[in-house]
Amino acid sequence: MTETPQNTDYLTQLIEHPRMVSLTAGREGNPVLTINTLNKDGAKYRPRLWALEKNTGHSGRTYPLTASDSGASVLTVTDEGTLYLSLDKDVDEADSESVKGVYRLPEQGEPELVFTYPGGIDSLVVREREQGTRYIFSAKAHRGSLEEQASTLDSRKKTGTSGVLYTEFPTRYWDHDLGTGVPALFVKDGDGEPRRIELPGGPRAQLSGFTVCPTGKLVAVSVETKERGIYQRSSVWLLDLDGGKEPQQIAAADGTHDYNSGSFNPGGTGLEIVKVRRWQPGQSIKLNAHYYDLASANLTELSSDLDRWSSNLVWLTDTDYAFVTDHLGATAIFTGSIGGSETRALVDDGASYFSHLAYNRGQLVALKNSHQHSAYPVSIDPATGEVTRLAAPAEELRAPGRLERLTSTAEDGTQLTSFLALPETSDEKSDPLPLLVFAHGGPWGSWNSWSYRWNPWYFTQAGYAVVMPDPAISTGYGQKMIDRGGDDLGGAPYRDILQVVEEVADRPDIQGDNVAFSGGSYGGFMTNWVAGQAGTRFKCYVTHASIWDYQAMYFVSDNGAWHEWKLSDGGEGDSISPRQFAANIAAPMLVIHGDKDYRVPIGQAHHLWADLQHHSPELGHKYLYFPDEGHWILKPGNSRLWYQVFGTWLAQHLGGQEFQAPELLG
Repeated sequence: MTETPQNTDYLTQLIEHPRMVSLTAGREGNPVLTINTLNKDGAKYRPRLWALEKNTGHSGRTYPLTASDSGASVLTVTDEGTLYLSLDKDVDEADSESVKGVYRLPEQGEPELVFTYPGGIDSLVVREREQGTRYIFSAKAHRGSLEEQASTLDSRKKTGTSGVLYTEFPTRYWDHDLGTGVPALFVKDGDGEPRRIELPGGPRAQLSGFTVCPTGKLVAVSVETKERGIYQRSSVWLLDLDGGKEPQQIAAADGTHDYNSGSFNPGGTGLEIVKVRRWQPGQSIKLNAHYYDLASANLTELSSDLDRWSSNLVWLTDTDYAFVTDHLGATAIFTGSIGGSETRALVDDGASYFSHLAYNRGQLVALKNSHQHSAYPVSIDPATGEVTRLAAPAEELRAPGRLERLTSTAEDGTQLTSFLALPETSDEKSDPLPLLVFAHGGPWGSWNSWSYRWNPWYFTQAGYAVVMPDPAISTGYGQKMIDRGGDDLGGAPYRDILQVVEEVADRPDIQGDNVAFSGGSYGGFMTNWVAGQAGTRFKCYVTHASIWDYQAMYFVSDNGAWHEWKLSDGGEGDSISPRQFAANIAAPMLVIHGDKDYRVPIGQAHHLWADLQHHSPELGHKYLYFPDEGHWILKPGNSRLWYQVFGTWLAQHLGGQEFQAPELLG
């Protein structure tokens, strides 16, 4: 149960195989596919953009839009099909090193520089108007003119100045510092200078998102304010970019809900607004899509008959829409109509995961993956739901094993879904397999898709079975499933997972007494929680980016909502901190954490590691530390090392072999 030719070869494929990571499309023109491939040194992934010329049929032509070393990134594809992008290069003949370009790619020829902005822009929408082209974009704004901003950024780089003076929370986000400047909204008409749009909501309001109507006149902005300094509140305002009307608040945050702007319908008569019920003591998070009608100012819930969270909603017509949702251990695509009484399942095969949904030339397009293959592009007939594979310049990666879907019944009668990954050659006549448990993160999530970061097939190639339960708080099973775990993070989800584990352990093809438990983020919390509760039930643990001390994390995470979720009156407070049970841990733990993780900061790993060394050093715990990674281990070499150490750890504790650290650990 250690490194084998099979899982070594598969790990090479997993790291080095081209990855189809995004698909962007306007209502006309060719969809644009982004494929990440390793650079020559194998040290980083480089994106390359490809056009999918034909959006039906497997034989359609594809051709590259950018070079593999250009560092190109899609900014937007307009409704007319024009691609705007950024490039990893200095702007020719620019007076400032900090100036970054926005480029347009014509049908023939090289990218053309459209405009520049010091520090680069974050997102872009382009609208063609009678008066000319209008560019609406978000970017960091500093004091003074754009020339002064460029000079400041140049001076900071030249002098090695890195200090930042903050006046707002948060100061970091996931894996990066927020840095100087504030998020701002700009409009640029034709060749004119960008003008900054003043945000409503008070002097401390911050832009968190925006969408633009088809004419480019109106923009719906999601504006974030803070309550008690750290609790984020989001409202939606409608702004007239031509200055004809005063800002209008169309969805106001209250004590229970936040609102975020979605896309306008094609006619510009209204837009989607996402209503989010906050996770607070006594209420779990809930997401609902709504339609805001500009003429009547009415806010109408969309697909209220479907007990699911919608995402990636796209407009087919002014009244008809399609969206993706987690659904019973997979995803499904549904369609509905404003005011319609019935939401229809367009694609629901029980196995596929769809992302990057868009409406293009009368068809839906998306990326499709599953537990058993990585993503590839497809088109979907919005009338029949027929899914057609699109031609792509790379093949998907296929899983070298088989998958079983399992069902269980929780102690309260709730139906549970899990997935069991097995080696291709295993059967009832084979020797029983040691078992590895994956606990998913989120906490709102589901084991319903392909994963490069938690890929079970590396482990099946080494001779393990991998079980992936969807316990309480998992998505895709209705709001009641979310509610079961919302105020009970260490309760119902824990009991659900252990019940699934025991049922799988009773199978004749499983070594029921030779089991390891693992997880990342919330799954890491669950791993730590199980370690303090389950005694010697598990032979070892792997805990990645994990929560150990809730009380400490509340005040150092970039997510201010943690305070509100757990420390408000009636909240769980510190009652579910795994650290309370540190002395009970009776099996060795492999701790993994990245220093640039600002969601679950590195201090959680340091505290866990210190407690393990204090209470049970004789168990032989280990700590795999990545100084240059965040919440996710993304760099190719580090990802390879993550799997190798994980696999060697299992070989030691489930296979009885000597631990052999990979050579690159020195």
